[in-house]
Amino acid sequence: MTELDQLSQLYLFRTVSREALRELLAIAPPTRISAGQTLFTEGAPADVALLLIQGRLVASVGDGSEARQVGDIRPGEIVGEQGLFVPGGKRSARVMAAERSIALLLTPEVMDHAAQNPAIAALEQHLLGTLARRIRSTNQAIQMAWKADPPPSSQAGAAPKKRTLRARLSALFGGG
Repeated sequence: MTELDQLSQLYLFRTVSREALRELLAIAPPTRISAGQTLFTEGAPADVALLLIQGRLVASVGDGSEARQVGDIRPGEIVGEQGLFVPGGKRSARVMAAERSIALLLTPEVMDHAAQNPAIAALEQHLLGTLARRIRSTNQAIQMAWKADPPPSSQAGAAPKKRTLRARLSALFGGG
């Protein structure tokens, strides 16, 4: 199956013509990724995103035994989206290929063609949905962590123990 066929089968491109997908492939050629290859490193400069069209990627935070998986990226999903929106930003997670994969490299320059290409306009719409879901998921995780870890004054008989917001979030997401 060609990359064009794979793209045309992704839900986000369900209403996009094959011609628009060909144009997308011309400005964002597919990148082949080996299983086990690290694509993004936590803290590294963020300047691109990836649209996965085949395979599986995993995102994690922290190092070694402290690493915590925070994402499982499947075909049709975008990863590294901060690289499109935050100039000079840093990666918030490590992303690695769990299996041999193919992805489109999305740069701000590629996204600038949205007005001329329905495939890129569909990518933008999908990207906004992705951002909203990830923000909602993060907010829910933070709320659950706060509920599971009551403030020191409500712990009967326990000596007061102050934890900063940074310490609580580090415990939740494995950062430092």
